[in-house]
Amino acid sequence: NQSCPMSCLDLLRVYHYDTSKKIRLGVQNDGGYVIADIAGEDGEYDCYISAGVSNEESFTRDFIARYSGPCSLDETNCFAFDGTIEAYPTQYTDKITFFKKNIGGGAEDVDSETNLLFLLNKYSRVFLKMDIEGGEYPWLMRMTADDLRKIKQMVIEFHGITGLGWGSSFDDKWACIKKLSETHYIVHAHGNNYSHTISHIPDVIELTCIEKSYFADCAPPLNQVPLPIIGLDFANCAARIDIDLNVFPFVNKD
Repeated sequence: NQSCPMSCLDLLRVYHYDTSKKIRLGVQNDGGYVIADIAGEDGEYDCYISAGVSNEESFTRDFIARYSGPCSLDETNCFAFDGTIEAYPTQYTDKITFFKKNIGGGAEDVDSETNLLFLLNKYSRVFLKMDIEGGEYPWLMRMTADDLRKIKQMVIEFHGITGLGWGSSFDDKWACIKKLSETHYIVHAHGNNYSHTISHIPDVIELTCIEKSYFADCAPPLNQVPLPIIGLDFANCAARIDIDLNVFPFVNKD
């Protein structure tokens, strides 16, 4: 592991989004996430993707229930991917189509893996939830800026950002975060306390990102709200204290 240089940390700057318009979906521990409630203001999502399922889909359950309005979300436009399980845990929701595939960075889809382009080429207002244990890096390497702009909001977990491991080099990890920063603003960050921190930077971090066109031509101001937010953020591991992110680059105190 190593310290992240300042040029990398700038890529993790969190931008302001009204806390009263942030919501938590899913359980109050690992598997739940905080997102911006933008759909009602800026049109409906036309596709939902859950990348990485395992046996916990409370976020997906709550998301589909909340945003199944005029442009209904159901098994025709909600999709889940996980090559490590045999079947989708339908006790959470049956309004989803499951693919026993992992997410990867291949040029073409194969039986065991997809790059998601078959969906990103069809839909343009996508919500993506991604927790794929390091697979986020080869996938992001494959994506173009135009591909990423189809994802209007995402909550994505980045693994091993303070060093090696998780199948990608330190430089490649930060190249992926930089690519994402060119199309999206981070509006929320939460450290996964199952892992460690180095110089206050979580090795595993959950980021909520909104596609930049939502903010028109003007970047939002930097976040000044202390993180984690009481009542919205909860520790992934309830037996451990949550990670304090009330520091640069997550909170701007100037």
